[in-house]
Amino acid sequence: MSRKLKNILGAIALTASLAATVTACQPAKSAAGSTNAASTKAASSGKSAAAAAPKGIGNGTLIVGKDIQPGTYKAIATDELGGYWEREKDTSGSMDSILANDNVDQGDQAVVTILPTDKAFKSSGMGGWVPANGPSLTKGKLGAGTLIVGIDIQPGTYTATVTDSSGGYWQRMKDTTGGDDSILANDNVDFGDKAVVTISASDKAFESNGFGLWKKS
Repeated sequence: MSRKLKNILGAIALTASLAATVTACQPAKSAAGSTNAASTKAASSGKSAAAAAPKGIGNGTLIVGKDIQPGTYKAIATDELGGYWEREKDTSGSMDSILANDNVDQGDQAVVTILPTDKAFKSSGMGGWVPANGPSLTKGKLGAGTLIVGIDIQPGTYTATVTDSSGGYWQRMKDTTGGDDSILANDNVDFGDKAVVTISASDKAFESNGFGLWKKS
């Protein structure tokens, strides 16, 4: 899925996620009046990121400078429906307040730079946000999501084949603010086709989805 389409769907996804959370927090009662604690999990991609996610800054709306400090953070999407984040210039709740945003598939990593001029940072479905310069959360796996150059992936030329029937997408990034001007180069790739990408040492991050594992060539 392209970044542009993901950004259009982003705010809608957050609203749906928050609504689902509110519903889930209301205990269901059985006919006998007891609380029904049963829950169902969809066995989708087989990722088990929830257990591996480190503790850090949680989800919700965080005021920059008070609840979260400016800087670059990373987190793994732990919710089976995926995660979402957005940087905000104000807290009006309107679409115009969104500076940048993204949807993140379960088990994938997101990396975001929050600027001192940002008013708030909002996320849902993500594990704890931790400093981006800390130990790698991806454990050497060169898969989907955002990989930090020099920490999660090393500079070099990589190849991967699209495994998602809807196609694959990749982008090299000069920063992780999430804006369109962060993109150095990108491409959409059809199902079954191979992509070849050279990541430079000066790149900040590399993001992809819809591919199998990237292999250095």
